[in-house]
Amino acid sequence: MRSRLAIIAILGWCGARPVLPAQSNDSYSRGKAALEARHYAEAEQAFARAEVEAPGTTNALALRAKALIHLGEFEQAQRCLDDYLIKHPNSADAKYLLGYVLFRRNKPAESLAMYTAAAALQPPAADDFKVVGLDYVLLNDQADAVRWLERSVKEGPTDEEAVYYLGRAYYVQNQFDKAIAAFQRALDLDPNDAKAENNLGLALAAKNQTAAAEAAYRKAIQMSQTSARKTDQPYINLAELLSHTGRQQEALSLLQTGEQIGGKSSHAEELRGQILLAQDKLPDAETAFRTAISMEPRNAALHFLLGRVLKREGKVADAEKEFAESKALTSASSSTPN
Repeated sequence: MRSRLAIIAILGWCGARPVLPAQSNDSYSRGKAALEARHYAEAEQAFARAEVEAPGTTNALALRAKALIHLGEFEQAQRCLDDYLIKHPNSADAKYLLGYVLFRRNKPAESLAMYTAAAALQPPAADDFKVVGLDYVLLNDQADAVRWLERSVKEGPTDEEAVYYLGRAYYVQNQFDKAIAAFQRALDLDPNDAKAENNLGLALAAKNQTAAAEAAYRKAIQMSQTSARKTDQPYINLAELLSHTGRQQEALSLLQTGEQIGGKSSHAEELRGQILLAQDKLPDAETAFRTAISMEPRNAALHFLLGRVLKREGKVADAEKEFAESKALTSASSSTPN
């Protein structure tokens, strides 16, 4: 991803026709200068003009797509690459970049097909293996996700992002020892990665290493506090851990702080409801579970928990409705083919 984009910016595109001299296409020259200066909006407009001025004679469409990717305009980038590949069907770089665009557009099957087509023209790089692995994550094929992310890390062992995502894939597969090792390696590469520290806590908690998990969550919170992109996840995860060790009030305080950072979430409200239920604060627990259900109405467990609260409040008829809804949702989920 990043390295492929950088290489393309420096070396140009495989399979592209010869670029016209700068004096023959001033818009193209301005576009390249803007792209190298990371002025992506200016670059995108210049390459659009260059293609109009000299259709098909430069790689302006492809470089316009690159600028659009940096601007987050993935649908428009795909159109540019589709048009470019009509005239340059053997451009491996364009196909690899289109594979990345399709991944960003949440089209993993199409992305994989494009990576396969690109690999037939040019061997993939570590970044390409990474995106292929993430395509399989989107397809919920964790075994293949691990396979390709492992290949990415093998080819590019210093790519912290790839190491982090490999840790996530291990974690989802309940390979907690491997996940811990991966997250620790990611932190070796980037000691300030709050996400990796938070996920290290998750993996340690899954191994019942409670003290180590708590330390990781607290460290992730410290990292997040000094980060430009704060996250509520370590607050919620630490709150959940503390709620299981009798520290409910601190857990509720952490949930409140997390909400101020990331807003309300179904998971946090469910956890809040469970803590309040354990404290026998039934009206507050009911409110929390209803809030969670408003965000995730088809969650059978939430309806069941709300039913428990309502039953203890003496609202028997309402409780039975929630139990019935929970049962219906569970039945519908189990009968839906994978």
